[in-house]
Amino acid sequence: MEDPKPQRSSDRLQDIERRISNMQDAKQADDAPRHNGLPAGMGAILGRVATEMVAGVLVGAFIGWVLDRWLETSPLFLVLMFFLGAAAGMLNVWRIVSGRGLATGYFDEHRRDAGDSGKDE
Repeated sequence: MEDPKPQRSSDRLQDIERRISNMQDAKQADDAPRHNGLPAGMGAILGRVATEMVAGVLVGAFIGWVLDRWLETSPLFLVLMFFLGAAAGMLNVWRIVSGRGLATGYFDEHRRDAGDSGKDE
């Protein structure tokens, strides 16, 4: 009589290896950095870009105007905050276009890349 246990053990081992492989694939998919996707239509993209630029400039100028009135300075803070708001708007546009809107894992991706480059050497 032949013992059925070796065949059953082999099947079980293959099943375990398959499950481990599936779990590793799922873990790699979960660890992959997520990026904020661009909106579907070109109109949506242009609308969001325009909104970011205008909002940055307006908010910066408003904060500068409030600071000027509060500190009784001339247009010093208005001009300074106007340009700071414009720079913030441009940064937000870059984040939209590059797809790196500081989604979860954005900073981890750079840390992981820096760590991987040290291992290759």
